Amino acid sequence: MNKSIFRNTGLVTLVSLLMACGGDNKDTPVPEPIPEVVAPDTPAPEAPIAAEITNGGFEEDTSGQTTPVGNWVFRPDQESSATSTIEVIESQEGVNTYKGTKAAEVIVNTLGDNPWGIEIAYEDLPITGGKNYEFSVWAKGEEGTSADFWIQTPAPDYGQLSLVKETLTGEWQKITLTAATAEADSLVRLAIHFSKKENINKPIYLDEFSGFILDDVPAEEIPDVQYSEVTAQSLKALAPNFNIGVAVPAGGFGNSIIDRPEIKAIIEQHFNQLSAENIMKPTYLQPTQGGFFYDDSDELVNYAKENSLTVHGHVFVWHSQIAPWMQSFQGDKAAWITMMENHITQVATHFEEEGDNDTVVSWDVVNEAFMENGKYRGEKTTNDSADESVWFENIGAEFLPLAYKAARAADPDADLYYNDYNLIWNADKLDAVISMVNDFHNNGVPIDGIGFQSHISLNSPDISTIQAHLQKVVDIRPKIKVKITELDVRMNNEGGIPLTYLTSERADEQKQYYYDIVKTYLETVPEDQRGGITIWGVIDGDSWLQTWPEPTTEWPLLFFNDYTPKPALQGVADALQELIEVAEPSAELLTNGDFEAGLDSWQSRGSATISLETTQAHSGNNSALVQGRTETWNGLQKDAKGLFTAGKTYNVSAWVKLSDDNAAVSPGVKLTLQIEHASTEYLELTTVKNVVAGDWVQLSGTYTHSITTEESAALLYVESNELTADFYVDDVSVTLVEQ
Repeated sequence: MNKSIFRNTGLVTLVSLLMACGGDNKDTPVPEPIPEVVAPDTPAPEAPIAAEITNGGFEEDTSGQTTPVGNWVFRPDQESSATSTIEVIESQEGVNTYKGTKAAEVIVNTLGDNPWGIEIAYEDLPITGGKNYEFSVWAKGEEGTSADFWIQTPAPDYGQLSLVKETLTGEWQKITLTAATAEADSLVRLAIHFSKKENINKPIYLDEFSGFILDDVPAEEIPDVQYSEVTAQSLKALAPNFNIGVAVPAGGFGNSIIDRPEIKAIIEQHFNQLSAENIMKPTYLQPTQGGFFYDDSDELVNYAKENSLTVHGHVFVWHSQIAPWMQSFQGDKAAWITMMENHITQVATHFEEEGDNDTVVSWDVVNEAFMENGKYRGEKTTNDSADESVWFENIGAEFLPLAYKAARAADPDADLYYNDYNLIWNADKLDAVISMVNDFHNNGVPIDGIGFQSHISLNSPDISTIQAHLQKVVDIRPKIKVKITELDVRMNNEGGIPLTYLTSERADEQKQYYYDIVKTYLETVPEDQRGGITIWGVIDGDSWLQTWPEPTTEWPLLFFNDYTPKPALQGVADALQELIEVAEPSAELLTNGDFEAGLDSWQSRGSATISLETTQAHSGNNSALVQGRTETWNGLQKDAKGLFTAGKTYNVSAWVKLSDDNAAVSPGVKLTLQIEHASTEYLELTTVKNVVAGDWVQLSGTYTHSITTEESAALLYVESNELTADFYVDDVSVTLVEQ
C-alpha cells in the first residue's frame, strides 16, 4: 500500500522549546497530533481487450512466404492487367521491419482498372458485435506513396466500417482506424489496397497489426453546420434537352412519392425523367405466373405524364428480384424462353402508348448479366455465391439477344439498354459488355445503349478512369447511347472514424466530385449519344445505402432529409451550366419544328410516308423519317399560312441527314415554300445542299417575303432531287430578322 504522511512539525518543535525553557504548561495548550492522511490504492489500468489477430507481426513466417500464418491473404494479381509481388521479408528491426525481423512487403509493377485489385487482407477476424474497435498497423513507404486501409464486414458483402487513405512519408508511421460494429456482427476483415500509380516500383512495408475494444464513447453532439451556398434553381432548366433523371419509390411503398408533396415539389422543379426504384422489377409486375400487377407502376407513369416527365423502365430481365415462381420455374429451354419472352412482351406492350408520345421512352432490358471477371453470371467461373442466374443456367447466353428482340418487337420506339454495376471502373467487365454489343450489331440484334449504374464512393474511381470507360462506349460503332443510370456517392467512413454528421468540408468534396462526374460525362459523350444521368434517389434518408450492407448513416444524394438542397446539387448544376449549350430565346415562328411533340402539325407530301424516328435526332430525342418518294417534290410539309409578313426578312433553317440505306447517293435537298394566292408560287427558301448518310447537314437561307396579296394557302416542305432517297429531317426553324 502506498501511503503519504503529512505532519505540521514546525508547530510541535516550537511548543517543545517553550516547555524546555520553563514556560507555564497550564496556560499553553498542546495541539492535538495531526492524523496521517493515507492516499487510496491506485490500481494499475486494465489493459483493453485485444482483438485476436494471429501473427500480426509476421514473425511466425519465413522470408519469401506468400501465404502467411493466420487469416492473412495476399492478393497480388486479382486481375490479369495488374502485376505486383506481396511477400514476407526479413530485415533488421527499424529498417524495413518496425519490430522484430519480419514484415510484409508490397511492390506494385503495373496497375489494373480495379482500384481494390492489389490487396493484403486479414479475413474473418472474430469480434464482439455492438462494440467500438480500434485497429492499427505500422507502415513505411517512400515519401508520396499511399495506401487505403479498411475495416469491412466479411466477404461477399465487404460492407465499409472504416477507411483511411494515408500518404506515406518515408519513415515508419502508425495508421489507426476505429469502427463501431453492429450488434449482429461477429466477424470483420482488415484490408489494405495499393492500386495507385504513385506506388509503381516503390516498395511499401507493413508490420505489427493489432487491435482492441474501446470503452463506450458518449454520443457526439452534432453542431449547426454551415454548408456552402446553393443557388441552383432548376437542373432541368439548365439542360432542357438532356435527361436529368431520379429514381423514386411509388405505389404501396411506405415512402411512395405519391403521398409526399415535398418530394414531388423537388422532382417537378429539378428533374425531367423518372426511374422506378423497384415497382417495375419482375417480382412486382408478375408476382404470380400470368398474374400481372400494374397498379403501382401505372400510378407512377400517370404522375409522370401529368407533369411532362418521361420514364426510364427498370427492368425486364434480372437474376435478382424475380418472383419465386420464376426462380423455381420448371421446363426445358424452350419453355424458359417462352416464359421470359412473354414477361417482356406483356410488360412492354402495357406501357407502350398509342401514337408517338410515349411516357416510358427507354428500358433496361437486361440487368447485371456479367460477373466481375467478364464471364456470364451463372457460368460458374467463380466461387462467388452471387454467380447464379436462372436465365443463363436454363437458357444460356442466348437469353440476352432473345430478350432484346422481344423488347423491340413489343415496343419499337423505346431505347433499349444493357445495365450493370462497376462498368465505370472494371475493364474486364466493360470489355465483355462491349463485345456483347458488337455481337448484337453483327447479328442484327437491337440495342440502343449501355447503362453505367455508378454506385460509387467519394473520389473512387478517379475521374480519369471514369472518362476512359465512358469513352470506350462512345467509340462503339454503330453508335449507341451512354447513360449513367443509378448514380449515388457514398460518403461515410472515410478518414478513419465513421461520421455522425456531414461536415461542411466533406459536403464540398462531394460537390466537387459530382461536378467532375457530370462534367466528364458531358465532355466525353457527344450530344447525339447522351442517354442522360439519373440520381438514385431524392433525399439521403431514402437511399438504399442507409441499410446496405447494414444500418449506417449515409449522405449519397443531392438533398438533405429536410428537403433542402446540398452543395452536391450545386456541383451538378455548375457542370450543366458550363457544358450544356442552351439556345437563347429567339423569335421562333414555327411550332414543333424539332418533332419533340411527335409529328403533330406535319403531313406527308405526295406519295411520301413520314414516321417519327427516335433513334436519330440532330437535337433532342426525335426526328422525322421521309420514305417512299416517287417525285422530287415528295417529302414532308407543314401548314405555313399566315407565317410570313410582306416586307419582313426571315432566317430559315432545317437539318437533314440521309438514311444509311442510301449510302451510295448524295442528293441535293432544299427547303421550299409553296404559296397559293392569285397564282401558285414555289419559293426556294434555302440553297440546294448535297446530303450524305451519317452526317447531319444544315439547309439555311435568308428569305424576304414580297407577296402582298392575301394567300389562300401556304405550305413549307423539304424536297430532294433524288427520287429514291430516304432522309431524316430535324430542327426546322423560321425566325424573324429584327430590322
